Amino acid sequence: MFLRQLTTLFVFLAAASLSCDPESSAPATHRTGIVCRFTKEAGLVFNQETSDVIQAAFRHASFPNIEGEQSILFLGTVSYIFKNLQINNMSVEKSDADLSDEKGILISIENVAAAFQGTMNYAYSNWLLNLNHSLDFEIESQTDLNLALTLACDNGRIAVTVTDCLLNFDKLMLQIQRHKEAGWIQRLFTDFVSFTLRHTVKGQICTEIYKMANLLADFTLRQAALFIQDGEIATSVELTADPVHTSGYIESWHKGSVSYKNSPVAQKPSAIPVERVESRMFNLWVSEPVINSLLFTAYQDDRLTLKLTDGDLLKLFEDGESNNKPNILQQMIPDVPMHDLMIKLGPLRPPVILFKPVGTIMQASVSVEVDVLSSSNDSHTALYLEMDSETIIHASYAERKICLRPSSNLWAVKVVRSNPVIALDESKVKSYLEAFFSAGGLEKIISYVEFYITALLDKKGLHNFNITNSLMETDEGYVTIATDFGFPRQLLENFLQNLTATARS
Repeated sequence: MFLRQLTTLFVFLAAASLSCDPESSAPATHRTGIVCRFTKEAGLVFNQETSDVIQAAFRHASFPNIEGEQSILFLGTVSYIFKNLQINNMSVEKSDADLSDEKGILISIENVAAAFQGTMNYAYSNWLLNLNHSLDFEIESQTDLNLALTLACDNGRIAVTVTDCLLNFDKLMLQIQRHKEAGWIQRLFTDFVSFTLRHTVKGQICTEIYKMANLLADFTLRQAALFIQDGEIATSVELTADPVHTSGYIESWHKGSVSYKNSPVAQKPSAIPVERVESRMFNLWVSEPVINSLLFTAYQDDRLTLKLTDGDLLKLFEDGESNNKPNILQQMIPDVPMHDLMIKLGPLRPPVILFKPVGTIMQASVSVEVDVLSSSNDSHTALYLEMDSETIIHASYAERKICLRPSSNLWAVKVVRSNPVIALDESKVKSYLEAFFSAGGLEKIISYVEFYITALLDKKGLHNFNITNSLMETDEGYVTIATDFGFPRQLLENFLQNLTATARS
């Protein structure tokens, strides 16, 4: 169904930004089909898991050898080298996140406790003796970390820049064991190696955080690309401008252009207003042209046809009356068992969506074909009709299910052809259709669409986000999709697993 593509666009396009188009002469607003906004409250939800990413940055940091030479009074020259510096264990006590108009995303992490282990070689020499030693060491550290991250579009992806990376060491203690001179050696190296250690650890951790942030951005892009692509239909979320940082939200503007079999679909300028108000943690504005392009490609890909037989037909035409009374379909086509019938509904041309304050208006021209099936390969069409329809639909999402509620339905029969045995004319078909719609037939057809959409959302992993308090609201030329959500823990675990696998390879 076309709604497979429609719904893939509805959820978490904010996470994806594939490339910029800075050289286009068209205004950014005319090239924008999708706008998404993460509020400060959404950032606080993501902040709950910041410690895991920071710990991963520490664990995956690679530290160079630290070596140097120092002249000590009465002792002579002491040379040293710290090798194989690795983190043994660590913990993060607390993290906070905030947004800033000037600095972007601000992250403050308190009391990062980490133990570094490695091997130290040192030598000291004077006019009396020359000594060389190798021993294991451990560095106990406690650090406060302050970060400022900004987002920009760079060569086809979201680039994360670490504008500030400050490590304040509350504790840096060198522990040397299994050596009879550990006492004075420990004091000696703690004194004159401390500055070098602090500088090296800070440089490598900040570098690793920069790498980690961009790896996480790339991972998110890949996940988003998988989410919005289905078969040979793809929706581009290329940025039309750099993301906007404010103290209340982060907003990005995306093209929303659609392609089919790697060929672009012609699309009108969009009509998303410049002034918008967010109502949830995550807010998405999608324009009419984006949805209609998806409908066009779904039509081209033959995804808008619905075929019903057997039990599905019984559910569609049951009217709550006595089982002894023929249903509407049996009245139209008498003397043919229901299990020998098949109904095929399909569009005659691509449907059109209009977003209005009253709701989503679906305009469609459809064909309805009722076939009599036979095992002797002489199946035939008993009834064929064409009709135009205009339906107003209100959409919502709750309890992991999509709900589509029609509020009005206008239709007109254009063509009727029937088997001579049935001899149905246009007036009889209209009366049967009126009875069908009055008995809730349209709602039953829409229920199949709801089922397909919900199944697709489950397949795409929307349940990982714990969607709550969702809103779908239409206005002139665009739809607003807003929701609160819980942190998608599964996605973070997938990222960390991939990160570990990459490090091992």
